[in-house]
Amino acid sequence: MFLRSLALCLARSLLLSFAFLASQAKGDSLSIVYTSSQNQNDAVTSGFTSVVFTGYVVNNTDAPITFQLSYVLGPPSSFYVASLIQGIGFPGITLAGGQSTSVFDLATVNLNPFDPSLTYPGVVNFNLDAISLPTGGLITDSADSILVQTRVPEASALSLLVLALLAGYLAVRIKVRDARQVPLK
Repeated sequence: MFLRSLALCLARSLLLSFAFLASQAKGDSLSIVYTSSQNQNDAVTSGFTSVVFTGYVVNNTDAPITFQLSYVLGPPSSFYVASLIQGIGFPGITLAGGQSTSVFDLATVNLNPFDPSLTYPGVVNFNLDAISLPTGGLITDSADSILVQTRVPEASALSLLVLALLAGYLAVRIKVRDARQVPLK
C-alpha cells in the first residue's frame, strides 16, 4: 500500500513538473511557413527540371532579426541536384518584430537530367536553415524532400497502330492455317 501511494505521488509530481516546464518552453524566434508542399515529386527527362518551394518567414519576437536562408545538402541527394538556390541569400534581410515577408520562392532546386547511372526513384533531402547574420547561429530550420522519378517513355500512336495491324494479321494467318489442318469427317 505504501509503495502504491509513493508511486502515485511521484507520478503526480512528475506530471506537474512537465506541465510547468511545457509552459516555460519558447518557440523558434523565426518560423518558415510553406505555401507549397515540403515533400514534392518531380519526373526527370533529358533536360533540367526545377522544383520550387514557396512560402514566407515570420518573426515571432518583438525585436528585429537579421538573417539569411541557407541549405544543407549531401550525398546521395547531391547526385540528383544541379543547383539549389535559396530565396534570401547574403547579405540577408532584417525582419521587424512580429512582421513577416510576403510569399516568395524559399528555395528552387534544379534537378540534373536523367542519368542512367543513378537509381530511380531517388530522394533529395535538404534542410533549409535560417542563419543569424551577426552570430552565424542557426535560428530555425525545416526539412524538405523531393521524390525524383523518371518518365516512362510511351510508344507513339503510329507504332501502336502498326503493332495492332501485325497482331491482327498474325491472328488471321494462324486461324487460316489451323482451319487447313483440321481433318474432314
